[in-house]
Amino acid sequence: MEFIEKHKRLLVFYYTTLRIFGWILLCLGGVGLTLLILEGSKLGGRVTFEGTVGLVKRSYPAFVSLGLFSLGFAQLVKYLCGNSHKRGLLLRYGDKIFYLCAIIAVWRACGEAWLMATGQKGGNSSHHLHWFLYDFPMLLLYRTTKAFVLVGLGLLLKKLIVVIESSRLKTPAN
Repeated sequence: MEFIEKHKRLLVFYYTTLRIFGWILLCLGGVGLTLLILEGSKLGGRVTFEGTVGLVKRSYPAFVSLGLFSLGFAQLVKYLCGNSHKRGLLLRYGDKIFYLCAIIAVWRACGEAWLMATGQKGGNSSHHLHWFLYDFPMLLLYRTTKAFVLVGLGLLLKKLIVVIESSRLKTPAN
């Protein structure tokens, strides 16, 4: 708690900056998803990912997840700094959100494998062989690692909140 009191101004700046960037990223993610849906519905499922607009459309899942992570971390910093005993919504359900993101990561890997195995994605058979030998193991490694990290973050957040709450009960109020 001494560290928090000593660096309170920096932590308030950090909290404010995280909130601003988090909301910007969420808005960019929403715009990207909207553009993706509109273009897909107009062109019968064909979507281009060129230029800046393409980057926004292609990166909407990263923008949304990083925006939510930023907002959740900002709530954690505010909870540590503030005198309020009420946690924000993302902080209250943060562990469950991490678990859900881990399930989504595994689900996406399974979906990608299913599309390739059934021939709904990709070109000729040599492309399928290349995908199964090279791309799929990398995708599986990436998504599995991501899932384990997300579950670990969920468990860590759950324990961290318990530690913070117990330390608040032990220290006298200001």
